[in-house]
Amino acid sequence: MSSADPSRTDHELIARIEALEVRLAHQEYTQEEQARVQHELQQNNQELRRQLQWLRDRLRELEDQGGGPGDGNEPPPPHY
Repeated sequence: MSSADPSRTDHELIARIEALEVRLAHQEYTQEEQARVQHELQQNNQELRRQLQWLRDRLRELEDQGGGPGDGNEPPPPHY
């Protein structure tokens, strides 16, 4: 016969299951939070890409109008 108390083993198993459930709930929360942050970062990245494209287009427009860098029409600054 086993000297282990069955009710003690049951309590230990219940405690272990509860601990695992708590850990699982924490992991699920963490995963949801990571997904939310990733989505937010993707949106920010898309907005930054749009802004960068707008700046590129604007620079191209200015260069086409003769106001871009290196157009050679402007004399060098006096300190040269």
